[in-house]
Amino acid sequence: FSSNFTQLPHLAGTKENLHLAQQVQAEWKEFGLDSVQLVHYDVLLSYPDDTKPNYISIIDEHGNEIFNTSLSEPPPPGYEAVRDVVPPYSAFSAQGMPE
Repeated sequence: FSSNFTQLPHLAGTKENLHLAQQVQAEWKEFGLDSVQLVHYDVLLSYPDDTKPNYISIIDEHGNEIFNTSLSEPPPPGYEAVRDVVPPYSAFSAQGMPE
């Protein structure tokens, strides 16, 4: 059952995410639950910007960047052919220079 959730990317709000929700709904109905409903909600979702990817970095006292989060990750074994993978991103991090 849970392997269905790891076969393809399913970012919140995407068609693949809806497809998985419908699969769960169908299975729960098969299990005999009295009522299984999918309810639409309008929510604010944060998606990565392909033209300006965000990342977090650590800058030392001399202004040198000594660490930054990766803008890509290698696919795990068996997932090399999977497409539409969203790169890592800091979903709710605003731009800025905290000190």
